[in-house]
Amino acid sequence: MKMKLKLKFPVILSLVVAMVGGTSSAAFAETENTVSAESNVSRAFVVEDGVKKELNTEQYDLLIKENEEKQQLLEAQKSIMTNRINIGDLKSRSNDDDLITPFALIDRSRYVQAGFVPTVYRQNLARRISVPIYNSGTQTITRTISFAASQSYTSNVSLSASHTKKAFTAGVTVGASWSNSYSNTDAISQPIPPKKYSWMKYTPNMSNSFGTMYEELWNFDGKTNVKITDETYFLDVYIAKKGNAGLPDGLYVVMETDTVPN
Repeated sequence: MKMKLKLKFPVILSLVVAMVGGTSSAAFAETENTVSAESNVSRAFVVEDGVKKELNTEQYDLLIKENEEKQQLLEAQKSIMTNRINIGDLKSRSNDDDLITPFALIDRSRYVQAGFVPTVYRQNLARRISVPIYNSGTQTITRTISFAASQSYTSNVSLSASHTKKAFTAGVTVGASWSNSYSNTDAISQPIPPKKYSWMKYTPNMSNSFGTMYEELWNFDGKTNVKITDETYFLDVYIAKKGNAGLPDGLYVVMETDTVPN
């Protein structure tokens, strides 16, 4: 998602709770990244791998541009892989019923990871995480914007079954931490222009694991070993990342709008 960045005056971002560290002033000038005539980015910073970094206009635009290009390449790669699975190229060809222990439910499910991307900004999950504060006066005022960010994993297929969870945990780069959720609260001191709403927007920065899930469960029916589950499908999982002081990794942006945001 591209945005119009405009700052009519310098602002100072003061983190009140746990997100401490030096920042540089960032004067966001008008760019071609237009969302609407009434919406603009007042300030932007990222929390990544426990580090908070202030972004200027060029850095913000570059981050958005590079992330869009990365997502396009990812989607193209995933589309090719999904097509291969659908036509049977990656179907499981296991016929090892002689290896199944009688009178027992045997789980031979496995996840084969085809790719792992440590950092992807999920623009489709971007959302407002604070109450909008309105300046009804004729002078700029400074107010505290309190916000709460929370993020857990997302998946194109449910991972609620114990055998799929076990298989994915064994095959994914980050191991068992893929299912972790992260949340925390913070606050900033923010100048707000006259007749403007100011609020915090959050775009999650997540890791992405994608590949092929082979679900394979066997049981003994009293006479012979029976494969009761035999499914092969494309699995696409985005994993939440813990940032600074518990806040999830992501892009935190102070927005200004003329009307009440959704």
